[in-house]
Amino acid sequence: MDRITIFIDNSNIFKGFQKYNIKVDYEKLKNFITRGRRLDAIFLYEGVVYPMSPEKRSWYKELTIRSGYIIKASFDKIARSGAIEKKVDINIAIDIVSLAYENAYDTVVLVSGDGDFVPVVKKVKELGKNMEVWAFRYSLANTLKVELEKENIHYLDDILSKIKI
Repeated sequence: MDRITIFIDNSNIFKGFQKYNIKVDYEKLKNFITRGRRLDAIFLYEGVVYPMSPEKRSWYKELTIRSGYIIKASFDKIARSGAIEKKVDINIAIDIVSLAYENAYDTVVLVSGDGDFVPVVKKVKELGKNMEVWAFRYSLANTLKVELEKENIHYLDDILSKIKI
């Protein structure tokens, strides 16, 4: 049975959920992506503002207890220009590649359409692992589409009615 590990760039996909004005049940999202395969781990990455709100803390706790998510929150750092620097993408990249070297999965699922992940896709494939991407149509980088087989690209737009609260 195919062993999968899911990596969710929540900062990336949350904007899409806002755009479509829906709230998502992350348990349903996990189950839909897994589709009967053996889920070994699911990670949710997000840049958060310090101090963390009680609502955010509660949501993380629920995801961890109810759905088995491993939360990887990093506190955003405000740059001098006022722009927020995030460490989320680099943390996801390191974890995906590290776990590929450790043979921790057969298929890695990235929930993000960010083109910054192209080198990760190339390395994962070089290591003989399968890679899927789930993203919104409007935010899926063309550079990712070029690197992945069509059957490994999935659109969140198509499942919104199945994963909303």
